[in-house]
Amino acid sequence: MSNDINRRSEPRHQQQEALSLTIVFSSLNPGLLGKRLKGSTIDISSSGLRITLPTALEPDSTIDMSITLKDDPDKFFLSGKVRWCKEAEEPGNYHIGIVLQDLFNTDTDYKRWRKVVK
Repeated sequence: MSNDINRRSEPRHQQQEALSLTIVFSSLNPGLLGKRLKGSTIDISSSGLRITLPTALEPDSTIDMSITLKDDPDKFFLSGKVRWCKEAEEPGNYHIGIVLQDLFNTDTDYKRWRKVVK
């Protein structure tokens, strides 16, 4: 994972908290459309997140998602690209790296996310 860390463009904040993620769109995971997944954050930044989920996400897939963090009752509608997905030490869980994207033709909470996660 050292290569993943070296490519980070924004500082990461170690933040482990419960996360609820609903897949609104997925380019390579169509079977997950509309699925609500419960997991946790490992670390977050204004441009991405590293999370743990009970479902693998296909690397290089584009996903639109609705995210709720335990300590923030507001939902964030975000779009991102799955950079990597690796099986976690805990059986049945996956560590996933997502780079967030600002979309010009879709209304997302990307700018609000960047303000909240400075």
